[in-house]
Amino acid sequence: MSTKAHPLQRLLAPAPKLVGLGSVLLASSVVFYVGSASIRSAVLGTFALGSIVAISVGIRRYKPSDSTSWWCLFAAAALFLVGVGLRGDPSVHPLGVTTLSNAFMLSGYVLIGTALARWILERRSRDDITPLIDAGLIALGALFLSWVLLISPLLESEIDTATAVLNGIYPAIDAGMITLAAYLLMSSRRGNTSLRLLLLALLAVLAGDIAYAHFLSRGSPSSPGLLDGIYLFGYASLALAALDPQMATMSQRQRAAPRQRRRTTFLIVMLSVSAAIPVLGTAVSTPDLVVRSTLLSAILIGSFLRGERAMSLMERSEDDARYRAAHDPLTGLPNRTMLDDQFTRLGAMDKPGRIFILFVDLDNFKMVNDSYGHRVGDEMIAATAHRIRATVRSSDTVVRYAGDEFIVIGRCTRPEMESLARSLIDRIAEPFVLSAAIAYITASIGIAATTHRAHELDDLIREADTAMYHAKSQGASRIAFFDESLRAASTAAIETATALRGAVRRGELEVHYQPIVMTSTRKTVVYEALVRWRHGGRLRGPGDFIGIAESTDLIGEIGEEVLRTALTDLAVLRAEGQDVTMSVNISPVQLRNDSLPGIVGKLLEELGLKGSDLALEVTETALIDDVYAAKAILDRLAAMDVLIVLDDFGVGYSSLSRLRELPIGLLKIDRSFIAEIGTTNSGGSLVSAIAAMARALPVSIVAEGVETEQQARAIEALHCRFAQGYLYGRPAPLQHWLKQSATTAS
Repeated sequence: MSTKAHPLQRLLAPAPKLVGLGSVLLASSVVFYVGSASIRSAVLGTFALGSIVAISVGIRRYKPSDSTSWWCLFAAAALFLVGVGLRGDPSVHPLGVTTLSNAFMLSGYVLIGTALARWILERRSRDDITPLIDAGLIALGALFLSWVLLISPLLESEIDTATAVLNGIYPAIDAGMITLAAYLLMSSRRGNTSLRLLLLALLAVLAGDIAYAHFLSRGSPSSPGLLDGIYLFGYASLALAALDPQMATMSQRQRAAPRQRRRTTFLIVMLSVSAAIPVLGTAVSTPDLVVRSTLLSAILIGSFLRGERAMSLMERSEDDARYRAAHDPLTGLPNRTMLDDQFTRLGAMDKPGRIFILFVDLDNFKMVNDSYGHRVGDEMIAATAHRIRATVRSSDTVVRYAGDEFIVIGRCTRPEMESLARSLIDRIAEPFVLSAAIAYITASIGIAATTHRAHELDDLIREADTAMYHAKSQGASRIAFFDESLRAASTAAIETATALRGAVRRGELEVHYQPIVMTSTRKTVVYEALVRWRHGGRLRGPGDFIGIAESTDLIGEIGEEVLRTALTDLAVLRAEGQDVTMSVNISPVQLRNDSLPGIVGKLLEELGLKGSDLALEVTETALIDDVYAAKAILDRLAAMDVLIVLDDFGVGYSSLSRLRELPIGLLKIDRSFIAEIGTTNSGGSLVSAIAAMARALPVSIVAEGVETEQQARAIEALHCRFAQGYLYGRPAPLQHWLKQSATTAS
């Protein structure tokens, strides 16, 4: 059997409660109207005390975020109980309005205004008092009406002036309070029942105050049953408002704009009040009545529309601010703040496929910025965003994640993901017609997907990011799916980074040395320092941890330690009679550090060495990252007579013209070219061509990776002055070379 409630049942569920409340109110009203003055006072007092108790109960039960405002209403209800009671029983107070009664009433209005103002300022902004100004304008308009219709006719009568003025002021104050309550109600996302009941209570107070002022202006005796009975509805509405659960949300910020239907309804009500109230006045003729009605309508409706305009402008400003906060200004795409909503939306969809993220990163985008400037780079980013948005499906969302990184999030099958990724690769690879030039760029894409709705968005992004870096490591324009092998590699990298912290302090780093020889004599003239890490019972090569050290900002500490150890060992080798120099590899991260020349100079001075005793090896990749910053640092090192060596020449992307601008004194031909000597017909030709390019700079040459006599003879024939490789010696600790030197000498 279905347990779902029928819509009609849900609609009628609160009916018994409403019928009960309505019956109590109706019975009380009957008793009030037919009873004596004492009975009326007892009924009114009971309702007033009931509303006061209800407010206290509501505060304790629902714990509103701004309880101060509700306590203000609590005190206002108590003050009105006394004030209305004194004003409403002419048998006790024949003059009607007394100074004491007015003091209580005015104090109550101050507290009501305080509560409403606090809620409005909390919802909107402490700096935005537009609704308060509009409420003041409406109150002034209503005061004008009161003056014309209710106060002015009594100024020449026998009625006390203060009494007449105060009776006419109350409806104007009521109009201002109603305006504030209307602002709160219209700015609610959904109808707030507590606010509606509070507005109903204020309308009842307005009706009662107008009735009192009307009877006083006509000079007719007031009807306590009629007048005080109106306040019964006000107290009842206030009690119900305090007992509604939504009383706790009065001050919460609301995002939805007032609905046009609500605005129109309120405008009609204001117009009706403007037209109806003058009928109660003392107009001496029909034209007088028309003029008064027109003036009042103009003041009230004009004030309301002014408030509406101010609210609309503020809402538009808030909407613009929210849009700017959630979108990238350059591309117009959503930014990363929108990902949570999209992920939740896709997770709630009941359709086949998996939620996926394509992490798109442009390859070598920095070269565009460096070559053409950031303005042209921005053009390419905007154009790339347009291409991505035009390529994906309408159900997918494209987000500019950061810099030259984009995320596509959607839901589909794995073949569809791969097809979409390849379409993006192909589309981005097309030429970009920019203001400065026609440029080309490629992209690498990592893909991660999940079917588990509890999967965290941050985890999915991290997996796609990991896959993207794996794709980038395979070359340009590549796609990679995240799988468990990448997760294992990522976990291993994190464990390595954790273990690597403190390795210098624990003395786990070792420096081994490989000789560089003169090809003509095969005598060692330089040692290259190569770092090793002894951890977990085994010795790890630089390929296992240097990349991680660079990405975790540990390379600076490690690089300085290797440099210090190498120069210290150079001093030991010199002391043992070896006439050699030392070559140390420099990371791209170190090459971006302005303090590198200072560190080198300090170490040379401490150990009594000269700049010419040291060579620093950099790769072409390090130069490409930021050639201008690298040149500034290399120039400072060269000025200290430090030899600058370009490592792995021939496998990078540097142009000869750019290399001419750098203070490079030595080139090392990459081992991949040496390895082809004797194995392919073109091997020797490639080395010969590279050697010719190197001589064009002109600089000296080192051939790396020489392992056979055939390779040695080939490079000697090409007039390479220096060589390095297993044929001449494998990397070994300092003691190995000291012992070998001693053996050779003996």
